[in-house]
Amino acid sequence: MYHATRIELKKLPSVANHTVRSAFSRNTNIRNPELPNMDAVIYGHVPSKKNVKDYAGLCGFDTKSDVLPITYPHTVAFKLHMELMLHRTFPLGIMGMVHVTNKITQHRAIKVGEAIDVRAFFAGANRTHKGLEVSLRTEIRIGMDLVWEGLSTYLALLPSKGIEKKEAAKVLPENPEFTENETWTLPSNLGLKYGPVAGDPNPIHWGVIAAKAFGFKRHLAHGMWTKGRAAATAHKLLGSEAAEIYVEFKRPIFLPAKIEMHSGKSEGQVDFEVAATRNDDIHLAGYIKAL
Repeated sequence: MYHATRIELKKLPSVANHTVRSAFSRNTNIRNPELPNMDAVIYGHVPSKKNVKDYAGLCGFDTKSDVLPITYPHTVAFKLHMELMLHRTFPLGIMGMVHVTNKITQHRAIKVGEAIDVRAFFAGANRTHKGLEVSLRTEIRIGMDLVWEGLSTYLALLPSKGIEKKEAAKVLPENPEFTENETWTLPSNLGLKYGPVAGDPNPIHWGVIAAKAFGFKRHLAHGMWTKGRAAATAHKLLGSEAAEIYVEFKRPIFLPAKIEMHSGKSEGQVDFEVAATRNDDIHLAGYIKAL
């Protein structure tokens, strides 16, 4: 695919860089925005061993493993996503966008210390009654081999007048059977710990005051932390390094919190959900299957 604009990074931008630039990003005021024709790349990136260990510890993966957690490469991909969405030609306000789905396909485990080539690009948009769903695709190669892929969909809220309401295609099984349960206790400062490690500068995760400035009653856990924490359990249950893991983000988790993960394995697939302990509200639902 030909891209008119390419952003080539020599190193990944800092969280501070993205925080400042996000604060001055444009507001969304275009009814029918069009995505720019562009991609972002970084070649020969070697993830920091300390960063990988910190991520693994926060999300419940084995901190002594010699391979990257299956969800870790998204932290690199997300920085490329930020570069694309902070570009002057991107027509939407980044601070108001919501992560709605995320799919990761790992063809083989990436070893700690391996150099990776990462490319991210806009993979299309879908207008719904809620707004515009923007999809970004990430491909990670080692040499010529495609080892990891990601597809993230973000929702930008836009005026809905005159837009037909459509039911989203169902990807998850309707009645999964859960046989395993575990309880997680999330501290109030989880976002402050995870944000710098994952490179996510969104202030809605920092604390109550920052979150209220954006219309939330309290600060939220990162959606991709929730996926990472669920993946730490589900990937281990699956027992296959090559895997596809898909999630839908349902409801935010306000911090601090006590939540539960329910999971069940059947025929090479683990279905799971993350739910509130008090009222069974579903925060995240997904599956991981062997390839």
